[in-house]
Amino acid sequence: MPNDTTADLKQFGDSSFIIKTPDGVYVDLARLDSTSQFVLFADRIHTSAYYFSGLDCKVFQQLLGRETPADLLARYGSGKTKITVLRFASDILTFPAERRALYRSPFLTAQGEAEYLFELVMMDKSVLTPLYQENESGVSEFVGSEKRVMPVRASLALDEFVAAMWLQGIRYGFDVDLVADYIANGRTGRIVVARPLAPGESLDACVHEETKKLYRDNAPRKLSDGRVDLKQFKNRFPQIRQGERLLKKIPRVLGEAGVDIGGRPIEAEVPQDFDLVALAGEGTRIERTPEGEFIVASMDGFLNIDTETNRIAVMEKIVNYTGVSMRTTGDIALDGEHFEEHGEVQEKRVIEGRNITVMADVFGKVLSSGGAVLLKQNLVGGSAVNMAGDIAVEGLTSNAVVEARAGSITLARAENSLIVGRRVKIDSAVNCTIVGECVDVSVSLGSLVAGKEIRIAHAQSRRERQTEVSVLLPDTTALAGRIAKLEWRIGEITVRTDELRAQMDALSQNTEVRSYMIITGRLQRKEMTVTDEQKIALQKLGQRVAPVLKSIAAIKAEFLALSQERKSLQDKASGFAAKGRAAFDGIVCSIAEFEKDTLVRKLSVDVGVLFALSPKELNARLCDTARPADRLPVLAAPFFWQAEVSAVPG
Repeated sequence: MPNDTTADLKQFGDSSFIIKTPDGVYVDLARLDSTSQFVLFADRIHTSAYYFSGLDCKVFQQLLGRETPADLLARYGSGKTKITVLRFASDILTFPAERRALYRSPFLTAQGEAEYLFELVMMDKSVLTPLYQENESGVSEFVGSEKRVMPVRASLALDEFVAAMWLQGIRYGFDVDLVADYIANGRTGRIVVARPLAPGESLDACVHEETKKLYRDNAPRKLSDGRVDLKQFKNRFPQIRQGERLLKKIPRVLGEAGVDIGGRPIEAEVPQDFDLVALAGEGTRIERTPEGEFIVASMDGFLNIDTETNRIAVMEKIVNYTGVSMRTTGDIALDGEHFEEHGEVQEKRVIEGRNITVMADVFGKVLSSGGAVLLKQNLVGGSAVNMAGDIAVEGLTSNAVVEARAGSITLARAENSLIVGRRVKIDSAVNCTIVGECVDVSVSLGSLVAGKEIRIAHAQSRRERQTEVSVLLPDTTALAGRIAKLEWRIGEITVRTDELRAQMDALSQNTEVRSYMIITGRLQRKEMTVTDEQKIALQKLGQRVAPVLKSIAAIKAEFLALSQERKSLQDKASGFAAKGRAAFDGIVCSIAEFEKDTLVRKLSVDVGVLFALSPKELNARLCDTARPADRLPVLAAPFFWQAEVSAVPG
């Protein structure tokens, strides 16, 4: 490092961070607290009629700019050589007034730039002019010299130009190369000599998507075996798991301050900010960690983004407004608890899910694994199936299939449709096939109705097709067969136990056997005592009757086992009989009004058997001509019939 000669700098105030040597002028970054210290020092230099000669404009501008001493130390002090001092000039020289007068004032533009008019410059210079005088002979003779001030062409200097502009308030942003070119080549013209340093661009706060599930993917769905299902989209309704990160807030970043041509800072535009809470909707929560601030799903469900409020939510219910078609959604298969469709379900399209509500017409298939299926408009040519729940259609059901074999079905109007449910309630049924444990129809026109509990308010024919009602009676044939087998076995046991009882009676009539049994019984009850001689005699008697006693014991064991088996079989037979009688409970048919051709018959078949039949087989079974003995007389309204228990023994 050069030798320190700061004593010459004391006239400029605090300059402890400046080192002036014969090699040049340096700034010690380790001693410089802030760039404002250097600005103050440079200002004192220039306002004291001095300037920096041999100026390194690049370093000089860095010392005046937005970088701090620490930034400069990091820039120049990195690497193997730790540089803490920077050379920025060769010397500090006086700036004479006559030289300062050569420099004009700059022009300031609306853009904050400084323009300067370069032109020919002149300066007054004192010169000695020889004086001549004619003698008597008419010859000019030198008589002395005269000092005159004459304008001469002058040249500008880059170092002086920077100092002159400093005094005009222009301190930063010099286009050094352009100015140096104009000065060196004596060029003239008005040019921009200094430009402000624009502030860095501020970054508004924004969000980063933490999951790829934020967008629907309408590509065909790929099946587990590698095949592609062209009927289903890959990710039409994004499903989110609890704890899954959805969005991360990226904090706003204030841009780096700029510098105007006067060396003053230009603050960057304040970036916009937002509260992440404002974007967190239902089913989400805010999670703050060292990694950042996140919106996280607080439940399993389906993603819903409100485009008007930009709120993101995770909901149990999926709400779709575009309808179900190959163009919009393809077939839909969902794992969620609720699905609400406001558009039309087109022909051959399928919705699979749970708790399904459709606000528009359905021409395709709605399949629910449970909950409730509600169709607010019409079901035409399609089907609605609920494996473990209820179905309701508020509009027209036409040429459709409705199945809720474990639940209830409620229809307003049904035409040419197959309806199969545990409980069925229809306001109007025309040419329909209806099967259920409990069937309630307000108006039946030419329909086939089958059930255990049937109530019809009005029944009549429709275009030569009569209303046919099949009251389902339990088929107790198998049950009666089981009871018959049990009773046959009970009879066998009774015969055998009678035989065993006769055998025991015969063996017990032996005199020695009876005596031995009486004596041993009284001894066990301590009703008598025997002498030693009597004890010996009793033992001998026991030896004689032992074979007979052994036979009696074996007969008793068999008798007891058979008696227990008979009791068990009797209990089982009684249970089967009770089950058979219970199967007839609640079997009733009532028709308030009807036409004479209305047919009512008994049909011995379980509801479950009918449920298992295909639609074609079901119609054939219900349309089968009933035997005369199975028909019920329908003579006058109102008609009422209740099943009587007569087919099960016991």
